Amino acid sequence: MRALIIYESVFGNTHTVAEAIAEGLRTAGEATLVPAADAEGSLLASVDVDLLIIGGPTHGHGLPALYTRKPEPRTAASAYGLPQAAPGASEESDLRSVLDALPVGSHVEPQGIAVKHQVAAAAFDTRRSGPVLFTGRTSRAIAKRLRQRGYASAARPASFLVDGQDQLLAGEIDRAVQWGKSLAAHGS
Repeated sequence: MRALIIYESVFGNTHTVAEAIAEGLRTAGEATLVPAADAEGSLLASVDVDLLIIGGPTHGHGLPALYTRKPEPRTAASAYGLPQAAPGASEESDLRSVLDALPVGSHVEPQGIAVKHQVAAAAFDTRRSGPVLFTGRTSRAIAKRLRQRGYASAARPASFLVDGQDQLLAGEIDRAVQWGKSLAAHGS
């Protein structure tokens, strides 16, 4: 099984979760991690994997956007005593660009008759601990966009929780490894 994990991370939590998911996936094959900022059109056009996983932080109840990143992440982190932004974090929402540039997940015969192969996909996010009504959940928006692009759902969207200081809660990294293993089992 070949898996590709594309993620966006501001404070490093989503990156940490993506690495843990990859660890779980590697029990059944290869897993490559790519930050959304590095997911260029050529990479996306040549997506040749069995499983595509996309994840990002929850901002303003959903996908990160330019307006949810003001003030700029590094300034916001230091101003509120929060962790510094992760290396490569940018003001712009790379995740939205990636989702818009994804190739269609199923390959259809020229006459539009039959699906030859449908790529499986899964979505995850990092978000504050609390009811979804109050925190939002980026993974649902990612999963919806993946379905619209023709990807088959490999699992329900997953959320990995952070506390009020933007630190992953105890046990979330282990839970991410287990989620990766469950995805690997689905793909086998």
